[in-house]
Amino acid sequence: MSTNAPYQWAHARLEGAELVFRGTGDLDRALTDGFFFVDAPPDLDTAAGDLFAQRFFLEPDGGAEDAYRGFSRFTADRLGEHEGYFRRADDQVEQFFLERRWWDDVYPPALARQARAMQDFALAVLRSVLARLAIPPELWDEACGRCLSGRGTYHLTFNHFRPEVRARGLNVHKDSGWVTVLRSLEPGLEAHSGGEWRPVDPRPGSFIVNFGCAMEILTRDTEISVAAVAHRVREQTARPASGRDRFSYALFVDSSLDESICPGLFRYEPGRGLVLQSRFSEFLERILHDTYQPDTEGLY
Repeated sequence: MSTNAPYQWAHARLEGAELVFRGTGDLDRALTDGFFFVDAPPDLDTAAGDLFAQRFFLEPDGGAEDAYRGFSRFTADRLGEHEGYFRRADDQVEQFFLERRWWDDVYPPALARQARAMQDFALAVLRSVLARLAIPPELWDEACGRCLSGRGTYHLTFNHFRPEVRARGLNVHKDSGWVTVLRSLEPGLEAHSGGEWRPVDPRPGSFIVNFGCAMEILTRDTEISVAAVAHRVREQTARPASGRDRFSYALFVDSSLDESICPGLFRYEPGRGLVLQSRFSEFLERILHDTYQPDTEGLY
């Protein structure tokens, strides 16, 4: 069931190290909804990301924007498993994944700078949320797969939706990790909340933030739990009024895949501490596989 009824997602701004929400009770609602908006920092320039999102799949044409074109040649064979360009057969989306270790070598310099700024912003949001939870601060970095100390996995991922392809926009899934910071300018994203599919339409000057499965698992037994919510992008039947294809891009914060740094996903049990639940690499592989198959959903 899908609905176009408006839903008032919580909205915050980041002041120093603290998320300040607009309304009383909005923090609790954001943690339950799994989605909320955050004002983009005024000094975070998104021009390079917007340009790359609209050009990465195009062939170079000898023009001034060639640094942002031709990235369909950067495939997993060249970069590594789950990295680079993917043209999906069962979805309208074509994507470009790139982990932090490749940013300076592959992205144009302005985009590499934006990626690092989005990473810093995502980690600031994550720390602010952790400060509201009943988990001792000295456990945060270990609990979050060492992502807070710069040893996690950080992807900047681009999505281009092809309206000429008759398929779902992007399949139902949950993000695997801790926090996702998404830039989107056009409607299409929907989250399953309150027993229905609710649109998460973009707001000018804001990022969309959502939580991943790792955060949900960590807080499952705590007094304040955090939801990882299933979401999707509905089929794009025509180009938006802007005249450009729908695009989005997101900074994903995940645990380290090096088991000598992070053995896996933890659940925090009050009075006991961190309890290992599963290996993160196996968990990630299952979600990624199921997200892009015709008859499965990327859930757990």
